[in-house]
This record gives sequence, C-alpha cells and structure tokens, in this order.
Amino acid sequence: MVDNTNRRHRYLSRLDSIDRRQFLALTGGTAAGLAGCMGSEGGETNGNPTLTRISGSTLPDEYNWSPYGENWPSRMVDFANDRLYIPYNDGEVGTPALESWDYDGNEQVLTKRLRDDLAFWNGDQYTAEDMYTWEEMNRLMSPEGSEYEEIWQEDKLTIKYRLKEPKNPALIETLNLGVEMGENLHTLNTATWKPYLERLQDASSDGARDEVAAEILDVTIGMDQYMDEGLGTGSYEIVDWSMEAVTFEPAEHHRYSDAVQIEQYEELIAGGAAEDELIMNQQIDLGTVALEDKYAGGLPDHYQNIAQYPSKFMYKVLINWNHTDALADYAVRRAMAAVIDTQNVVTNFETGFPIEVHTGIEREWNKTYVGNDLDNFIDYAPKTSDYDLADGFLEQGGYSREDGTIYGPDGGEIDPIVMTIGTDGFFNVPGQTVRGQLEEYGFPIEFEGAEQSTVNDRIEEDMDWGISMYSHYAADTLHPVSFFRTHHLFGLRLASTTALGGDSAARGQINEWLDEGRTHSPYNGKALLWEVPTEIGQQDLSGGTEEINLHETVQEIHRTDDTEWTNDQIKKLCWMWNFYMPDIDVLYRESGHWANTKDFDWPIGDRRLQTNNGPYPLIKDGTVGYK
Repeated sequence: MVDNTNRRHRYLSRLDSIDRRQFLALTGGTAAGLAGCMGSEGGETNGNPTLTRISGSTLPDEYNWSPYGENWPSRMVDFANDRLYIPYNDGEVGTPALESWDYDGNEQVLTKRLRDDLAFWNGDQYTAEDMYTWEEMNRLMSPEGSEYEEIWQEDKLTIKYRLKEPKNPALIETLNLGVEMGENLHTLNTATWKPYLERLQDASSDGARDEVAAEILDVTIGMDQYMDEGLGTGSYEIVDWSMEAVTFEPAEHHRYSDAVQIEQYEELIAGGAAEDELIMNQQIDLGTVALEDKYAGGLPDHYQNIAQYPSKFMYKVLINWNHTDALADYAVRRAMAAVIDTQNVVTNFETGFPIEVHTGIEREWNKTYVGNDLDNFIDYAPKTSDYDLADGFLEQGGYSREDGTIYGPDGGEIDPIVMTIGTDGFFNVPGQTVRGQLEEYGFPIEFEGAEQSTVNDRIEEDMDWGISMYSHYAADTLHPVSFFRTHHLFGLRLASTTALGGDSAARGQINEWLDEGRTHSPYNGKALLWEVPTEIGQQDLSGGTEEINLHETVQEIHRTDDTEWTNDQIKKLCWMWNFYMPDIDVLYRESGHWANTKDFDWPIGDRRLQTNNGPYPLIKDGTVGYK
C-alpha cells in the first residue's frame, strides 16, 4: 500500500522548524546585495515601503506547490491562500472561508458550507467541487487509513464528510474544519486533480490504486505554473519571483482586494548568516517567531514583539524505557526530573518558559483540567537542580549515588545511557544543557550528536538510544489529549506511525498488543496499562490504585461528547504523567511575532495574532497598514 503519512509528517515538521538546506550562493555578500534594494529601507510601491519577511533558504525554482511536493513552501502557501479556519491559542476558532459548519454526532456527519465569494487568482470561483476533488482523492489514496467513510458534494458550496467513528466535537472544530494537510485553501483546482480522482474511482485493485497514488505523490507544480494559472486563493498573488525573492501584490478578484492596505509584500530567500545579516541590516519587517535576543540587542526599538505567548507546545526529554533497566524504573526517571533545572534550560536557550509543575500538559491548561489538585502533585523542584531530592527518589527504587557514580539495586554501576540529539536545530541547546546537568549529577551519558534528520530516523525506527530531545505538542489540536497521543512522537508514544507506515497501523498494533495481554510496549517499553494511586500526591503504589488503559482512554476522549468525563480523564492522565514521568518536559515553547512598528501599523497584543503565522490573516484582510 502507498501511504502518505511520511510526507504528511515532513509537512508537520516543517511548520515549526527552519529549512536547513544551505546553498553556496547564500553568503554575507548575497545578503549585502539584497540589502538596499529590498525591505522598508529600500523597496517601495507608490512611495510606500515593501513589507518583507524571510522565506527560508530553499530556492524558488525548487518549490513544488503540490502539497505532496518535497519542497512545498508551507509558510508561503499559507500567505498565498485563504484560511479555512484559524485556531487561536485561547481556544477560539475563526472560520474566515466558511459560511457555516455543523457536526451531527448521531449521524457522524460533518458539513462545511463555503462562502460564495471565494476565488482563485485567475478569477474562477472556488467551489465545493474544488475541495471535494482534493479531499476525495486523498481519501481514496488510502481509504483504510482515512477517518472518513465517505465524502460527497451536496451542492455548489457544500461538502459533507461521514466519519467512521464518533468524534469529540471539540476536536472536530480544531482538526476537521480544514482540508487534508492544512488549514487553508491550498488544494489547487478541480482541473489539477480530477483525472487522478477518476482513475482512483475506477481502480479495480489495491495495486491499481497504489499506482495512481504514487503518481499523485510525484506531481510537480512549479512557480511559473502556479503563478501563470492563478492557482492561489489569497488576497495577495505572486506577481514576480527570482532566486532572491518572491513578490506579492493585491489580487484583483479577491473579496478583500479593496480593503488591503499593504501594496507589496516580499519573501526574501536566505538562511543562516545571510538571514542574520538581512535582519540586522533592517531589511526584514516581519518575523513569525518571537524576536530572538541575538537580534534584539542590535536593532532599533521599533523592531519589537507584536505578540508573545506560551503556545501549547513543549520540549521534552524523550525516553526509551527499553534501553536500560534504569530508564524503565520510575525512581530513576524521577531522579532525572529532579536534576533537570528547567530555568537554566530556558536561560541558555534564550526563549521559552520553565516548567513549574510536571503534568504533561501546557501550564494554562493546568488550571482548567487539574485545578486545586495541582498543589498535591509530586514536586520535582523543576526550576532548580535538587540533588538531595534526586538522591531520595533513587533510594525509593533501591539505587544509590556515591562520589558521583550511580549504583543499581544489585550494587553495580548502572549501564551507560546513549543520548542522541540533533545538533543543527532547535533541540541542540536545550538538549546539551540537559546533558550537562545529568552528567554533572552522575548519570553515565554517552552523547551521540547528528543532524536532526538523522536523529529523527533513529528515534523513530532504530531504538538503539536511551534519551533524546523532541517536541511535546498540542498546538495542532488545541486540546490537551494530544499530549498523550499514543501513536506519535508529539505525545506519549507507544508505537511508531513512521515505522509502521501510518496512524491506523500504529493504533492497530497497540490494540493487538493489548489483545495479546501485554502490559508494556515492545517498541519502547512504556506501559500499556498504568497503575496509579487513587490519592493524588501518593508517591508509591502501597495504597489504593486504579488502572489506566492509556490507548483506550485517549481513543475514547477522541470519540465522546461528554465534556465532564473528558475533563476528569485529562486530570487522571496528568496525574499518571506526574507519578511516572514517562518523558520529562523541560520548557514551554514561547510563540510570538516581531515586526517593524515604525513603518507599519500592527494591532499589537491583539489575540488574533496568537496563532501560527498570526500576522498573515491580518495583512490579508486589511487590518495591517502603514504608519
């Protein structure tokens, strides 16, 4: 079977990581060449400055606007297309391209009705047929892996989806209002995909279907075709591109054509030192992350954060319980948590917020789901390295530490722990900080650094490591259950989607293990069934306990419409995390956006900025203008 999960995974990874491809042409000299001819210090339209942002280091002639393209420019795609829905950090959801939506829980049918004034850059109306063609094609590529039983177009503006399983309405709102692989109308048009859809509909065997699916994955839509055929749907269209920049101006046929204020927007091609130079030379007006300290000290005060907020996104020490006997023991993991100083991690990383209580979920949600019981959770002193506390946790498991060496219950030194970290990306500084803290205490760490892409493969499939650093992530669903998803690295993984070839395969594997009567995952040693004290704060299992089937609980939260039950289960999962420390969170990731506030008028602090690429919709609807 052809499964597109790996491509989807690369897409999701790109949303929150820098494109690491470096090419020789991008040097300080190139940046200097760009400086003075672009940005608010130079480029102008009708006397007004051009609004600029860094796109990344991939060259535009390598872009593939097919969503399955290896070099799909996901952030630029977001600017070039209308948003179907916008999940804000406070839990609210905007639906700018939808007239309405509805979910019938009894029939398990989701209905989306599009606005009647959506248009491609070429002037053609964007209709339900364009969306249906893309959605049904994706379903038929892997029907057994799709969550939809059927998809159909009801009329020119209405599309309906019948789900195979019941689904929590809160998750419908944050997961299902977009389209396959995104929150925006990036689907291209009916003409692009209809021939493939018809062939999939006519396929008489899995082999025939897989052959078509393989062709779809190889479709290429280059810059010129995308621009010349007018395949975008946003209020700004591409009018020019080079190896140095992609230029947008207001689209003629969009409903906001007369409302937008910014006359020209450019994404400059740069990475590494060239990117740093462009920013420090004041050639960049917008960054869709919080302003980094390395820039803030050298820029004028009008380059400032226009939004800062803790996102539903953490970094965690990822632990392979199968690696050593010590890592399989919660006494040792607790000791690690007591040693890790999350304030020091944040200080070294120069962004983010320290962990205050280990619950496995984001701190604002602690108030909502854990409430007053938070005070009774086990205290790991997360904002300091507490050696006495760590020693006490070790002793609870029969371990000891003498002269900087940790000994197991058998009296021998514990086995070395292999730590692998991507040294070329965001995880390097937090990971190296944690490594140093653990080594200083006495944990025998064998460090093995590599490029993040290599580490990703290793932590998904090889499983020859003990600890690593990765994202603990719920910003895609804005629901805390995602921190405990059992099939994905972003959650509390029991099986690997990547290694097994898809989400459904991973879930099926977990169910199979449960049916076999297993209590722990053969993949990474983590528990399938978790025994936890009924009394929150109890540090051992000597009193009353209850059993949590993690996978079944997470699946039921996804299915139920019972809010009270859901909230109660989230609290239990948080207590389970706090008791066992299956992985160890080290910081809350700070999200934000910075901008040039001298030349451009931004709605500073507006809640609408608190979302992925938050400034984009506000540029595209005319909210952002000139000073």
